[in-house]
Amino acid sequence: MRIRVPSRKVCEKFFLIYELEGCQEAVDFLARYYGIRRMRITLDGRRAGKGNRACYFENRAYFTRRGLNKRFVLHEFYHHLVCVKDWDMQSAGEEKYARNYAREFLRNRYS
Repeated sequence: MRIRVPSRKVCEKFFLIYELEGCQEAVDFLARYYGIRRMRITLDGRRAGKGNRACYFENRAYFTRRGLNKRFVLHEFYHHLVCVKDWDMQSAGEEKYARNYAREFLRNRYS
């Protein structure tokens, strides 16, 4: 059930798009890579929830200003992948896999 992190070349392209064109364009690039519909990014701290920096709900990821960074964007994108692929996962397991996906994706850039 784990989703593999893309190759280093794809990760580098994601980071380049993120820096030059913004996080929405970078997430759209990843969605095209995986062949799924796009995830919308919304900067709305109230929708993210009290004490949270980001959350995913029905094809949208909500972020606070502090939460809008690469790690949280990749974490919420993993939740989007699970939702679109219609995988049934326990929430604790999904959170663990989402953390690992973001960590491996960021590590893949520097290896």
